[in-house]
Amino acid sequence: MGFRIAIGQCDCKKPHRDPIQRGACERIEAQLQAWQARLPSDLGAVPAESSEVAEVAGRPATFGIYKHELPDGDTLVIFQAFIRTWSRPTHLSVGAIGRMYTEGLVVTRDGTVQAAPDELMWEFR
Repeated sequence: MGFRIAIGQCDCKKPHRDPIQRGACERIEAQLQAWQARLPSDLGAVPAESSEVAEVAGRPATFGIYKHELPDGDTLVIFQAFIRTWSRPTHLSVGAIGRMYTEGLVVTRDGTVQAAPDELMWEFR
């Protein structure tokens, strides 16, 4: 994976601290709700990995969706936003410094869709 340090809050728990977090988290929450309505029946439509750049609070942000198969057969669907900034960064790596926000869903083998617990999300935050 490479060198990476996560500092502070990387989830979208409210209240949002500033316009960057609010904008990134509103988009993540919209994606969560949209996919939650489609899952589990449309799990095959979730991309293994996709990203797009959009503007958040006047700054370019990279939004990603990832599908990760878990060892027990469940599927983790990750919704992530990254904004490059030196202002209160939460993510430091060799490749980038900025703020990372991540939330996710778990689709179980029996078709249940639930919020992903923090221990599964850590690798992506």
